[in-house]
Amino acid sequence: MRYNFLFLLLLLLASCYEEASIQVTNKVHNVRMDKIQLGEIGIGSELMPGESTKKLTISEFTEDITFPITAPLQFYMVKGENTVFLKTKNSYTLYADDELQIIISDSTEVVNSATE
Repeated sequence: MRYNFLFLLLLLLASCYEEASIQVTNKVHNVRMDKIQLGEIGIGSELMPGESTKKLTISEFTEDITFPITAPLQFYMVKGENTVFLKTKNSYTLYADDELQIIISDSTEVVNSATE
């Protein structure tokens, strides 16, 4: 009986926390994306052209965050020996229960924070 109560309590606590998922696709020709983040949340690394990250499920319970999360996508763009840190000009918002798919292409507007 005691274990049933603990199980129900844990189930109740876990159900109070919300979650969402995010996936990023690299459609930029001839460059690799590396160390991809939305705000402080690491999404993936070493994403070649045409590849997508695995769908990442983010939970308030495990990530110490609160939905919604609004931030630009930030990443390193790598071509050969050249690397530059970029952020998207637009911010993305990840709401609870959302499945956000971000596609970075040649036409995505980005800024180099070193030149801002």
